[in-house]
Amino acid sequence: MDATSLVSAWNALLVQLSFVFTEPTARVWRQIALGWVLHRGPATVTGLYQTLGDLADRHWTVYEKFFYRAAWSLNDFSLRLMMHVVYPLIVESGVVDERSGKPVADVNFDDTTVGRCGKHVAHAGWFKDASASGASHRGRVIHWAHNWIVGAVTLRLPKWPGLRWVLPVLFALYRKRPDCNKAHAFRTRQVLAAAMVRDLAQACPHVQWRVAADGQYATRQMIGGLPAGVNLVSRLRGDAALYDRPPIRRKSGRRGAPRKRGRRLPAPRKMARGRRHGWKTVTIQYQGRAVKRRVLGITCLWYHVCRQTPIRLVIARDPSGTQPDDFLFCTAAATPDAQIVQRYVDRWGVEEAIFEAKQHLGFESTRGWCSKTVNRQAPLAMLLLTLVKAWYASCARNEAALQPRAAPWYGRKKRPSFLDMLSALRRVFWQHRIIGKSAPSGRVQKMINAVSYALCAAA
Repeated sequence: MDATSLVSAWNALLVQLSFVFTEPTARVWRQIALGWVLHRGPATVTGLYQTLGDLADRHWTVYEKFFYRAAWSLNDFSLRLMMHVVYPLIVESGVVDERSGKPVADVNFDDTTVGRCGKHVAHAGWFKDASASGASHRGRVIHWAHNWIVGAVTLRLPKWPGLRWVLPVLFALYRKRPDCNKAHAFRTRQVLAAAMVRDLAQACPHVQWRVAADGQYATRQMIGGLPAGVNLVSRLRGDAALYDRPPIRRKSGRRGAPRKRGRRLPAPRKMARGRRHGWKTVTIQYQGRAVKRRVLGITCLWYHVCRQTPIRLVIARDPSGTQPDDFLFCTAAATPDAQIVQRYVDRWGVEEAIFEAKQHLGFESTRGWCSKTVNRQAPLAMLLLTLVKAWYASCARNEAALQPRAAPWYGRKKRPSFLDMLSALRRVFWQHRIIGKSAPSGRVQKMINAVSYALCAAA
């Protein structure tokens, strides 16, 4: 495929999402998406406008109004992205539920803080930045920020062996109780995440959804809010109160209601130390490589959270002893132990996607301060991340020019990073924009290559 065809493939993705907007706003959206992808630096509207140059055919205030005045919904945009861009990739992954015959997809949740400045920024507050590095303050940095909950579809494609594709599609801004009112009632992170899953299941009922999240989402609000047929994989505490299932038959002569739970079981941490039998070895994909884990699976009740619904508890152990034991569970007790461990390991991809959006697409460098802009601008960086990955997945497999370029210090690189994908898309755009249909000489081509490297930040 030449540069024109690759640009057309990108434009086709944008056109599929244009129906969320009016015709004039759809034109602005396509220009903003192009400027955002090409721009290197803070994701400011003026920066995007200057990057577009002559391609920006409207007044610069029109691009500002796209976020705070134009009539479009982030939720509608996300669901349309899910149905028209991500769903074909889910079908391509080839994972199908044996009972229903539906394609299966994992949606994983996490939340992150996005640092802001200015006391007049809507919905900002003091939040703990758990990703802060450094031994002196790790996990103890409190900063003025927004708190975003992100839901990302995670899948593997047969054409890309060993590569995990993480596609953010769902977003919710958590607002503290003092920042809420009658028009916007206070909702916890768990309630917001469960509501997003319900919207997703309603928009795509032909997909069998599976959810994974970290331990803070293992609550009664989250599990009780999930739609029918959707199960959750998460982590529980090492001292969680677990119970055996109640006996099927009641002893003769006993009065009163049937028992809701059986005998108290040892805590997961104590169970991991005391059990000698029942362990088995499974193989999972961890960061692109196959690793071994020893697992112990037990079906029991976590009555405090799941009530009388049986869960599958899985204790995952690193055979080398390098990593501590993990205590995982799934609300569908029939789920295989290896699948539970794999789904929880894949949850880490959401944090990688958040990091990629912050580093390369300006998720944390937007400058809007009013309510509408705050709720629209930052998530657009994550949505563009999904569009870039979807474009690369469909176009780059058989295109040698889009594959990661070997470097003397990294000659065995086979799997592209997100920066490789973004650089490939930028390179296509700049080649199409600068060279066009001309055929430059060798010296001019060398100059263009140098400029292209600087513009694209090629990895």
